[in-house]
This record gives sequence, structure tokens and C-alpha cells, in this order.
Amino acid sequence: MLEQIIEMVKGQVENTVGSVPGLPADKKDDAIQTTTHSLIDGLKKYATPENLSALTSMLGMGGGSQAAGNTSSMAGGLEKTVVSALTSKVGLAPDVAQKIASTVIPAVMSLFNKGINDDSKPGFNLDTLVGGLSGKS
Repeated sequence: MLEQIIEMVKGQVENTVGSVPGLPADKKDDAIQTTTHSLIDGLKKYATPENLSALTSMLGMGGGSQAAGNTSSMAGGLEKTVVSALTSKVGLAPDVAQKIASTVIPAVMSLFNKGINDDSKPGFNLDTLVGGLSGKS
């Protein structure tokens, strides 16, 4: 399942990163790879039972008001992870890295939400997503 999640994220990152202004063409492939891996690594960190409510909230699936603070913290943590990786590993300017992170993260969360709610993908749900990210499936 983790490979499916990685491919989903990579596809969304490829679609999103290309439209970010200021990204040098020669760094696009490195930006895609680095964004994908840092986002997956960040999501793995948050794929725990304690964070389930915040994760569902971040995916746009509710989670209640109690999850709002954790969701904000989680999204901010993911953003910092992606920005840090893009600036240190790819050598992007901080403003370009920030544009990528702030564009990619909501797009990936929306993609996951659509996948979870897509009846044509019966094997993809919140449990398999969390299980895949946490290494339990």
C-alpha cells in the first residue's frame, strides 16, 4: 500500500510543481522527488492513532473542533519539512520552496480525500492510508 500512496503523491506533486512560478527548469525533477519523499516522510510521522482525528480533519473529513489545533500543527510541520528539504537538498530559494509546499500539501490532502471517498476504489480508505503510512499494511 505504501508504494500506491507514494505513486499517488508523486503524481500530484508532478502536476502541481510544474505550475509554480520561479522554479528553475533544471531543478524541477529534483524538486518533485524531494517534495514527494519529504511529504511521505512527514505523513509517516503523523500516521499514528493519537493523530487520527487531526489527520481526518486535515483530509477534509471532519475530526471536530478538538482536532483543529493539531491539524494546524500537523500542516505546519509538513510544510516546514517540505520547505527545509527543498532549500537544503535542491537549493531552491525559500520563497519558491514555500510556494511549492503551500500548493502541494492541500492538493495531496484533497487527492487522498477523493480517493477515500471514491467508491470505485474500495480498497483505499482511511485505515489503509494510515496503515500504509505507518507500515502496517
